[in-house]
Amino acid sequence: MPDKTAAGDKRQIYLKERLENDGYSVAVAGEISPEELSAFQKSAAPLLLLFPIPAGPYLTSAIKEILSENMIILGGNLPADFTDFCKDAGISYIDYMRSETIALKNAIATAEGIIAHAIFKTSKTLHGSKVLITGFGKCGEILAEKLSALHAEVSIQTRNPLAKAKAECYGYKLHNSEKYHIYDMIFNTAPATVITKDIINHLKSDVVIFDIASAPGGVDFSYCAEKGIHAALYPGLPGKIAPETSADIIYQAVKPKLKEICRQHRYE
Repeated sequence: MPDKTAAGDKRQIYLKERLENDGYSVAVAGEISPEELSAFQKSAAPLLLLFPIPAGPYLTSAIKEILSENMIILGGNLPADFTDFCKDAGISYIDYMRSETIALKNAIATAEGIIAHAIFKTSKTLHGSKVLITGFGKCGEILAEKLSALHAEVSIQTRNPLAKAKAECYGYKLHNSEKYHIYDMIFNTAPATVITKDIINHLKSDVVIFDIASAPGGVDFSYCAEKGIHAALYPGLPGKIAPETSADIIYQAVKPKLKEICRQHRYE
């Protein structure tokens, strides 16, 4: 059951190593055959089955028929129908992207990753550039701090009153809706469409838009292409930019949860 998405997620390689060092039997969902999985059904010890982030519907659907109660699923953004199946079948799972701790720490790798892309994808230094960050959640807050440290002129666009107050407290400018034309770069963190046709019509022709929100992002990419504006979605940056650090973050978060599951099922 090969799965290119699974095989390409290097976080799984590092996470597998760390869990195996703890004595667990570990397999990667997209890299193990049904025959190998079936062999574990006869074992009293649990098998940890690692899924990519996100776990695609093809992989989760294809693997259902060979899952058993002595397997523990570890994945990120697991589909709701798959987690419902696991609950009904008595199969334990950990969706580590539901963890606030992991989400916050992953925001660091995401911010560093998109800054690296910004350095190579633009013809200007971040120092002195006017940048807009849309959304001021975990990723927006950390990205703003790092861009500001590089002496970019950071403005924040958010509808959340508390986020606006926080941005002002940190010393960032709040976006003036009449001044989209001033920005050299835009970083979107909002998971809803916020960079619309009307906004795009007011942007500079050489603006570069970086979208780090969950797919499908928050930018009208088709209209950007029509206008000749570079805009792209950058999914899964922690796994691409810093897979080892990201795996360590996941490992530290899942360790106590795994021990609890094993105690409940008397695996240990």
